[in-house]
Amino acid sequence: MTVMVALVGGQPLPNLLPARYYRPGDVLLVYTQTTAQVFNRLKATLQKETTIHELESDAYNIVAIVKALNNKLEEPELASHPLEFNLTGGTKAMALAAYQVAQQRSAPILYLESEGKQSRIYHYSWEHQQLRASSSELLPEIVKLSDLLNVHLGPGEWVEQGPGHSEGSSFEIALAEALRSHGYEVMISIKAMNGQIDIDVAVRFNNQYGIIEAKMGDSGKKLDGIKQLSNAVRHLGTYAQTFYAINVPPESAHEAIAIASRIQIISLTNYTRGSKTLAPQDAGTLISIVDKALK
Repeated sequence: MTVMVALVGGQPLPNLLPARYYRPGDVLLVYTQTTAQVFNRLKATLQKETTIHELESDAYNIVAIVKALNNKLEEPELASHPLEFNLTGGTKAMALAAYQVAQQRSAPILYLESEGKQSRIYHYSWEHQQLRASSSELLPEIVKLSDLLNVHLGPGEWVEQGPGHSEGSSFEIALAEALRSHGYEVMISIKAMNGQIDIDVAVRFNNQYGIIEAKMGDSGKKLDGIKQLSNAVRHLGTYAQTFYAINVPPESAHEAIAIASRIQIISLTNYTRGSKTLAPQDAGTLISIVDKALK
């Protein structure tokens, strides 16, 4: 039964995706004082499907990390198992230390590439103490929106309230239905952190995800929605795409802030207030922008 050694950094997905896909019998999560919250959310998300071991280490002292990691791997519950090292997360010092331990033990290494719209894992093995590329593979769909919210916000720390009965809720429903009809998983009205995080629409395709803030009329001309998006995405990781859906033309201030914040403006000017469906032209605009970001 293989033990996957994973280095916990600020983003949880480099640890979640390989562990979810390969389902090792045990996962050793190596974290620091700074990444303890990320570790706790990962542990809570993964512990139902694998045995989690933990090691709090130094973040930057390579020699100390090597020593702590070797000592942990000699403990009885880990010592007899084959190892595989996921070097994607953690600090550079943690990665260097784990690389050294993997080399000492001739244990294979994997690395997750998440650039672009797909996730690819590269595998490496040792030959005469030299690292050799052995294979790579694209990950299929292995997470749902609930997994992504759990690992970023914490299990039990968020709730999907679903659509309400206001005109704004009708706009959210129209967005959601257009996206669902094109193969997206969608959630409406997600609340977390005692209301500090309020997500109008969350959307996922395969392992890529994003959030949409929806505003109408004069509200769409203001910057409040962009501020709400910026606040939410701080808690949802660097891989989250952000969209600002409005039924008015964008203001110049919107465009400048959106560019600086990596927020994509979706202007749906044919939307009829109160309608739970989008006009065909608006649906095409929405899907084109979201597809480009997530597919």
